[in-house]
Amino acid sequence: QGRRSNPTVRGATDLGVRPASASAMAAQLKEIVDRLNAEPFCCELSLVSFDEQEPFELMSLLKKVLTFLDPKHDVDLHEEKPDAMYQRIAEFLHVLGYQCSFDIEFQQGLISGDKYTVHPILYWLLNNLEPLKKRAYLAKFCVNLEVPEEFLREEKVYETFQQYKELQSQFKATHSHLEQERQGRMNPTDLQREVAQLDSEREQLSQKISRLRQKSERDEGFQVLLQVTSMLRKEQEEEAKLAEKLAEQRYQLEQTEQLYLERSARLREMREAQDSNGEGSAEAMLRMLRSEVTKAREARSRLVKENEEKLVRLKTIDAALSEPPVTKADIEDGEEEIRAMQSEIQALENKIAEQSQDSRLSVYKQQANLVAKKKEMILKDQKELEESRDTFAQELSAKEREYERIRGHAFMRKDEFKNYAASLRDKSAKFKKMKAELSELRHEVAVLVRTEQLLSAQDPTPAGLRETEAALEKASVEKSQIDKAKGKTLDEISGIVQKINGQLKEKKNKLAPQIKALRSVRQNFQQVEAKYLEKKGTYDQAKSSMDGELSRVATEVKQLETDVQEAEQSYHELNMKMSTADSKLARARKEASCVRKEGGMRYSPEYQTLSEHYQKQIQLLDEQCKDLRKDQKVVKDTHEDNLKQKKAFMQLEKLMQVKLKVAQQELQNLQFGGLPGGMGTRTVMDASTIGVERLVIE
Repeated sequence: QGRRSNPTVRGATDLGVRPASASAMAAQLKEIVDRLNAEPFCCELSLVSFDEQEPFELMSLLKKVLTFLDPKHDVDLHEEKPDAMYQRIAEFLHVLGYQCSFDIEFQQGLISGDKYTVHPILYWLLNNLEPLKKRAYLAKFCVNLEVPEEFLREEKVYETFQQYKELQSQFKATHSHLEQERQGRMNPTDLQREVAQLDSEREQLSQKISRLRQKSERDEGFQVLLQVTSMLRKEQEEEAKLAEKLAEQRYQLEQTEQLYLERSARLREMREAQDSNGEGSAEAMLRMLRSEVTKAREARSRLVKENEEKLVRLKTIDAALSEPPVTKADIEDGEEEIRAMQSEIQALENKIAEQSQDSRLSVYKQQANLVAKKKEMILKDQKELEESRDTFAQELSAKEREYERIRGHAFMRKDEFKNYAASLRDKSAKFKKMKAELSELRHEVAVLVRTEQLLSAQDPTPAGLRETEAALEKASVEKSQIDKAKGKTLDEISGIVQKINGQLKEKKNKLAPQIKALRSVRQNFQQVEAKYLEKKGTYDQAKSSMDGELSRVATEVKQLETDVQEAEQSYHELNMKMSTADSKLARARKEASCVRKEGGMRYSPEYQTLSEHYQKQIQLLDEQCKDLRKDQKVVKDTHEDNLKQKKAFMQLEKLMQVKLKVAQQELQNLQFGGLPGGMGTRTVMDASTIGVERLVIE
C-alpha cells in the first residue's frame, strides 16, 4: 500500500507544479492506448483501465511490445530475476537509441514497473514502431562485438575478428543496396497502369500515323513538306539549345562580374592598407579581416535560413499534396468550427478584459507601455541607421565609379550590363516574332501551292476552259462557215476572243474573295486559340491556388480539432481527479472531526472513527486467521490417521456388499433348488459362493 501511494502523491505534485503538462500526459496516454488497441497488439484497452493497471501488467505490455521488435524478449517475467530483466531491457533500449540517463532512479522505476517510467518508454516505442523494428533487426549484425586486446593478440582470434568485420561491412553494403533498390522500384500496380496507358497512347499514335500515311500517299509534295518541317524542327531545337547556352553564359557573366567587383574592392582595400604607414597598416588589415569574417558569417546564416525556409515550404507542400481532396461539406464544417472557436475566443477575451480591470494590474500595464515606447524608439533609431547606411553605400558606389573613371577601367557596369541584356532580350523577342510571321507566311504559301497542285491534278485546265475551247471550236467552225458563206472579218473574231478573256478574268475575280476570306478565317482562328490558351492558363493558376488554400484550411481545421479534443480530454481528466480528491478530502475531514469528537460526531453507531472500524475488522480477521491456522494444524496432524480410517471403512463396505450378495444367493437357491418326485428338498448352492465370508485386505 505504501509503494502504490507514491505515484498518486507524485502525480498530485506534478499537477501542482506543472499544470500545463496534464494535457500532454493525457494525449500521451491516449496515443499509447490507441496504438495498443490497433494491429498487431489488439489489447482492447480503455484509458481508465490502462491508467489503473498494476506494475506487473504494465511490464507485460512492455514485454509484448519488445517481443514484437525482437523475439528474444519473449521470456517469463515470473521466473526472470529483476536485475536480469533490467539488464536485458536497458541494453535493448540503449541499442535502439532511447534518450535516458539510465541511472539508479530509472533502474528502480523500471524494476518496480512505475508508470512514470514505463509510459514514456511505451510512447516512444509505439510512435517509432517500424523504424525501431528495422533498427533492432540491423542491431543483430551491425553492433560491434567488443573483444579485449589481450585476446586479439592471438592469431586465430584476430583472423576470426577480421572475418567478422568483413562480413559486417558486406552486410551493411548489401542492406544499403537493397534499400536503394526498394526505393527506386515503383509499385507493380502503378507500373501496370502506366504500361496500359502507354499502350493505349501507342495505339492512338499508330492509328494517327497510319491515317496520315494514307492521306500523304496521294499527295506528291508531301515529302518536300516533310523535309521542310524536319529542317524547321531541327532549327528550332538548335535555337532552343542556343538560347539555353546564352542564358547560361549570361548567368556566368553576371557571376564573373560580381566576382570581379568583389575582388577589385578587396584589392583596393589591400592597397589602401599597404599604403598606410606604421601601426595603422596592421589595424587596417585586422579591420578588413574582421569585416570579411562578418560578411562570411552573415552570408552563411542567410543561406542556412533560406535553406531551412525552403525545406519547411517543401514539407508543407508535400503534406498538402499527400492529403485527400477536401469537399465542400468539409469546408463548411471547418467554417462552422472556426466560427465556434472565434466566438469562444471572443468570450475568453471578454472574460480576460473583465479580469484585467483590476487596479493591481495598472503598474504592470504602465511598465508594458514604457517598454513598448522604448521598443518604438529603438526601431526608429534602427530605421535611421539603415537609411544612413544606404546613403553611405550610394556615396561609396559613386566614389568607386569616379575612381574607376580616373584610373581608366573600361569594363561594363552592372546597370549597363542589365541594359545590354534587356536590349538583347528585346531583339531576340523581335527576332522570334518576325521568324514566327515568316514561318506562317511560308506555311500559307505551301498550302496555297499544294491547293493549286491538287486543283491542277484534278482538272489540268482552268475552270471553264473546256467550255471556252468548245465555244472556240464552234466559233471557228462557224467562222469558217461564215467565211466560206458570208466572209466574216477579223474584227468579229477579235471580239469573241476579248469576250473569252473577260470571262476568265471574272472567274479569277470570283476566286480572289474566297482566298482572302480563308486568310482572315485563319487569322481569327489563331487569335481565338491564343485567347483560349491564355484563359486556360489563368484557370489552371486559379485552380492551383484554390486547391492550395483549401488544403491549408483543411490542415488548420484538423489542428483545431486535435486541440479541442485534447482540451476536452484534459478537462474530463481534471474533473475526475477533482471529484476523487474532493471525496477523499471529505472523508479525511469527517475522520478528523470524528477523531476530535466535534459535536458528538461518530463514524457509525458502533465505532467512533473509521480507523477504529478498520482496527476492529483487522482484529477480527487476525482472530479468524488464528482459528484457521489451528484448524490447519489439526488437519495436518490427523490427516494420515483419517486416511487409514477412511481406507478401513471402504474395505468394510466392500466386505458387507459381498456378504449381502452371498445371503441373497442362498435365499434364491433355497426357494428354487428342491428336487422333483417328493424325495425331499436339498439345498443346491454354487460352489464358488457357498461359505465365502472372507475378504482379502491388502
